[in-house]
Amino acid sequence: MKVVFYLHLHQPWRLARFRYLDLGSGRSYFDVDRNLAIFRGIADRCYRPALDRLIRLTETHSEFRVSLSVTGTFVEQARLAAPDVLDRLRALRRSGHVAFLAETYYHSLAFLVPPPELSEEVAMHRELLESEFGASPKILRMTELAYSDDLARFAESERFRGMLGEGWEGVLRGEPATYPYCAAVAPTVALLLRHYPLSDDVGFRFSSTSWNEYPLTADKYARWLAATPGEIVGLFMDFETFGEHHPARSGILEFLSALPGEVARHPGLGWASVEEAAEIPPRAPLSVPYTMSWADQNRDLGAWLGNDLQRSAFEAAKKVGLVARQTGDAAILGDWRKLLTSDHFYYMYVSGHGADQGVHQYFSSYESPYDAYANYMNALTDLRRRALERLGVPILK
Repeated sequence: MKVVFYLHLHQPWRLARFRYLDLGSGRSYFDVDRNLAIFRGIADRCYRPALDRLIRLTETHSEFRVSLSVTGTFVEQARLAAPDVLDRLRALRRSGHVAFLAETYYHSLAFLVPPPELSEEVAMHRELLESEFGASPKILRMTELAYSDDLARFAESERFRGMLGEGWEGVLRGEPATYPYCAAVAPTVALLLRHYPLSDDVGFRFSSTSWNEYPLTADKYARWLAATPGEIVGLFMDFETFGEHHPARSGILEFLSALPGEVARHPGLGWASVEEAAEIPPRAPLSVPYTMSWADQNRDLGAWLGNDLQRSAFEAAKKVGLVARQTGDAAILGDWRKLLTSDHFYYMYVSGHGADQGVHQYFSSYESPYDAYANYMNALTDLRRRALERLGVPILK
């Protein structure tokens, strides 16, 4: 059994307070100072200590592998707020123990807007990984692990060796998530699935004192991995699991440091990067006719497009994108792409309850989803105004 350990690093450009009265004012849509302050805090609590531990693990455990995806907006903020975080990522790259994955530069919903946005964002991200880390990714990770037959066709057209997906029973139809598959519509594209129960044991439940398995220790977790049948086990989670979602006092960083040593105690366990796992012969082709994701209990697009607010905002964003592209103005197109980042729609979530609602509230700084919608639409309306002015189109007052 190969452990495929994958972590995702992302920070969005959060919006500043943008009122209707600010239309035409020339104010920035994004609160740069606040975003960088948030980044610095997370760098102290999570990025630096967790990356340092990963670097040490690559030095002390020759078999250890970790796979990373790093969004363009994360890199932009790291350059301004904590460039040493990028130095640590470069050190990991030099270790030879890490594989970088491609995705949309802006962690966006580009896969739901008309071409060529998706291919352009993925190309931008590939160029970024090459220039920043000297990495040429072979595996594609779509925003929030979105996957479908159509996206597999896109990955094939872009010459990717594989994609990541959620190991969800609704698409597996009785098959186990612990094997590599291939896309039914694009057999050259390997499909590596997330083992969501084991991933969520660390990502969500680790510090829950009400959990019947609390506390989770590295030796216990390694035993669970060793007892799992199959060829690969995909442990996919947010990087901020280690020090931010679970604070250092929970023992999460010590858990991370101890895990490779405990895995080594089990002869049947080993490590593989996503690129190495993609070379294992697939168990079977898998068809996913609709888009699934790793978000919320339904594993669909409802986290971003599940209610009228979200759908209204997204449809408006698509229309503004058409005008923004016509301008040929890099600043206008760049602002639109930042507004296409999935987080903005995530903050407008109102249709859930229980655990799903709590997770959305955790990430949002708005008082309500309606405030998130109003603020977003004001910024989008102003961007449309700028684009029309750039095109010389009269604007009705």
